[in-house]
Amino acid sequence: MSRFQWLAEVRLMLEHYRLYWLNFLSGMLADVLFFYAILIGLKSVTKTSLSDLDLGSLLALYGVSEFAGALWRTFALNILNESMLGTIEHLSLARGGLLTQLTVRAFVLGLNGGLYAAAVLLVLYWVSGISFQPSWWWPLGVLAFFPINLGLAFLMGSLGLLFRRVDNLFIVLNFILLPYFLSLTQWQPYMAYLPFAPGAHLVRLGLTGGEFDREIFLLALLQGLLLFALGLWAMAYMYRLVRRRGILGRF
Repeated sequence: MSRFQWLAEVRLMLEHYRLYWLNFLSGMLADVLFFYAILIGLKSVTKTSLSDLDLGSLLALYGVSEFAGALWRTFALNILNESMLGTIEHLSLARGGLLTQLTVRAFVLGLNGGLYAAAVLLVLYWVSGISFQPSWWWPLGVLAFFPINLGLAFLMGSLGLLFRRVDNLFIVLNFILLPYFLSLTQWQPYMAYLPFAPGAHLVRLGLTGGEFDREIFLLALLQGLLLFALGLWAMAYMYRLVRRRGILGRF
């Protein structure tokens, strides 16, 4: 795998920001407003003041959901766009084949998703006054959450290879994952065995001054590696399937 492939994907990401900066800023504004809508909804439902809520944990887990959503949405949409442009067959003929090219793109999009989530958190930190107390080990939480997030992206991408349009599935997953992540503010021991929960919990602890939990970290890594392997298998299986059916580059 050449370093020029990585540089090309990074350059493509930067070009997207340069050309579609208005769309980027609009999306960030929507995410900021959405967080305030969540706060207003929680205040109305629980009949409590905002000072009684664990806003630091809530904001940290909102950032986790943004990180997850930004990666698997953009990765599957990339496959859709490549199919619409008729260039996905060109990727399959490039060095290393389609899976290598998509793996490189997934890692770069993961970096992009992390930077986007960090930007949203910084804006919310600035406008809301919610404070963080990050621990020295907080990058380890992000590292533990990254593989399982990539695995979900590969699973969504494999569906995109076969079905092309999976936009409405994004909406379903958004409505499932967002309240799921936010529910982790009230951490219970059994949650450690739920999908995504250990990694999300580590990110929350790292950003809110919590102590490092080695067992949760190892469990998050194990979950991440298993789902990452499952996602790679799903991508390889769907790739073989669409090639056999002759629908790799067509609808």
